Amino acid sequence: MKTPTRAAIYCRLSYAPDGSLEKVERQEADCRQLAARMSWRVSEPHVFVDNSRSAWQRNRKRPAWDKLLAAVEAGEIDGIVVYHGDRMIRQPFDLEKLIALAESKSLRISSPSGTRDLDSPDDRFVLRIEAAQACREADNISRRVTRGVKARVAKGLPGTAGGKRPYGWGVQTGTRVRINRETGDEQLVPVVDTTLPVPEEIKFIRQGIERQLAGMGHSAVVRWLNESGSRTSAGNPWTAKSWRNVVLSPRVAGLIEHAGELHAAAWEGAVSVEVWEALKAVYAASAAESPYQGRERTRLLTGVAECYQCHPGPRGGSCRGVGCVGPHGTVRSKPTGGRNRKGSRIYYCPSCRGVGRNMQLLDAYVDGRVLRLLASEEFGAELQAVTEAVSGADLLTEITALEQRRKKVRADLEALADNPEVDPTLAALAVASFDRKIAQLRARLAVPAKVQRLGRLKGVSREDWLAQPIEVRATIVKDLFRVVILPTTWRGPGFDTSSVRLERRPL
Repeated sequence: MKTPTRAAIYCRLSYAPDGSLEKVERQEADCRQLAARMSWRVSEPHVFVDNSRSAWQRNRKRPAWDKLLAAVEAGEIDGIVVYHGDRMIRQPFDLEKLIALAESKSLRISSPSGTRDLDSPDDRFVLRIEAAQACREADNISRRVTRGVKARVAKGLPGTAGGKRPYGWGVQTGTRVRINRETGDEQLVPVVDTTLPVPEEIKFIRQGIERQLAGMGHSAVVRWLNESGSRTSAGNPWTAKSWRNVVLSPRVAGLIEHAGELHAAAWEGAVSVEVWEALKAVYAASAAESPYQGRERTRLLTGVAECYQCHPGPRGGSCRGVGCVGPHGTVRSKPTGGRNRKGSRIYYCPSCRGVGRNMQLLDAYVDGRVLRLLASEEFGAELQAVTEAVSGADLLTEITALEQRRKKVRADLEALADNPEVDPTLAALAVASFDRKIAQLRARLAVPAKVQRLGRLKGVSREDWLAQPIEVRATIVKDLFRVVILPTTWRGPGFDTSSVRLERRPL
């Protein structure tokens, strides 16, 4: 059997909540030692690491595993070194996929438990048995964990122990030793009793809920919390999302949720179930009044127009609003209140709430400015000049040529990798120069696309403009103008055009 000359290394760790790479680095070191003992040459570009990735869950994603399969299919490697077979395969279908891609490629797999040849029927038989055993063990673990979750819920405890400390509860009562099942290492971790209340935090929960039920807005409560010195359990300032997650959690009412049902918890809630249900009704009413519009655009200038003081633009500052939702400083829409104004909507800044404009009037003003510019002869001449100066087809031809040259340089460098006279620094710079030039050309490709969009609507009539999909109209507005909403002293009917600044963007 031929000794592999382009062996890949695959490492995986199922659980690394802190993102630590220490354990997978140990796996890689052991794999390199094994490859050296067997005289397998490791291909450095083919070292694949999946950190904190499960191989048992059927819906999981393993980016490095997918890259390994692509390398096998392309014939870039002729061997795989792995710390243990279950690091690579925990489900039979993963093995079958690898076998199908490696057919007739003389691919060998090596681990401390032995070496297998995927072209050998006997070795494939053994690998299938090992994969079935790994799957059975994973199923047994899942069954035990499920039973343990049910036992905890029956005692009024959360289904899983550990994790982040919930705001309002959790007092450290000591430490314990935990053994990492992946590596066998002992770790000293704190023991936190999440059934014990933290009085200061419980006070903020109760006062915040009382304020909301009394009529204070959600964002106003978030501002009050931050101004009062309150912080989340992680020590971060409150945001609209973090506060909503806390007060809508069943925990605050002394309940736990499991399998879609509520159960009595082992701790006393910060508020009664009736108060919690009343708060949920407040949020439901707010959602009904201003429903989430989804990813499909329904308003012309939401996320397009900017607040003069919150947007981090050329003349704007940084977002200062507590509970701000991104993108920072761009406006959102909401219905207006008050007598004789039912059904009207305004654009407002959710960061500082310092600006607001009637949606219908602002949309009409921006539409008029866009149509006036698209109909002007000066704009038509400018568009023609840009079109003649930049050719997308020429850019694509140049990019393709550069990519082919880069591919050839990389192949030459791999062939000379063992040549001591080749400076690896110069080789890396050579490839990087191609990458930089290609990135610059691809950025220029966006200009012809923008020019083509504007060219199709040059001189468009108002009727045809309003007939365009709102996504198209919003994109054209962004192509042409930076819309900045300024403060106004205008009172009464009409629209103050001086309170909106439209800055031309270059083509």
